Amino acid sequence: MRELRAGELLLEPLRVAHAEAMFKVLREPRLYRYLDYPPPPSVEHLRAVYERLEKRKSPDGADRWLNWVVRENAGPPIGFVQATVLPGGAAWVAYVIGVARQGHRLGTLATALMVDHLATDYGVKRYLASVEADNEPSIRLLKRLGFALASSEVAKEHDLSKTERLYVR
Repeated sequence: MRELRAGELLLEPLRVAHAEAMFKVLREPRLYRYLDYPPPPSVEHLRAVYERLEKRKSPDGADRWLNWVVRENAGPPIGFVQATVLPGGAAWVAYVIGVARQGHRLGTLATALMVDHLATDYGVKRYLASVEADNEPSIRLLKRLGFALASSEVAKEHDLSKTERLYVR
């Protein structure tokens, strides 16, 4: 993995050393309105999670786990983007931008930078993202990047909750 840059936006490969700074971003309860997991309970917990993610592969070695911390103007982390690259040229993508920096299209820029990188460096041709049906800001982000709502037949192939929608590109 390598750093990715677009103007003042920097994506740094996630490392255990990011846990303390990211804990501050990820503690905000409002961030979890549309997420299906709670805030990290401690910096130590987040370090353990990042230690697993820093291996860059799923336990069985089949999937690539690619995670970047998002920084703006070389400042502190403001969020993250991530991809699970599957065998065969597909990837699940996700993004979280801290509440303080939401609404400034930084999530769109960071995700676009990651998606372009996945295509050129990892040969990804198909992108998938799950989103809560009422998460309009995230749906707008995906649509700006060329994602479309998957058909019900395609969505049934994936393990989604009743309130999640699958977007593909």
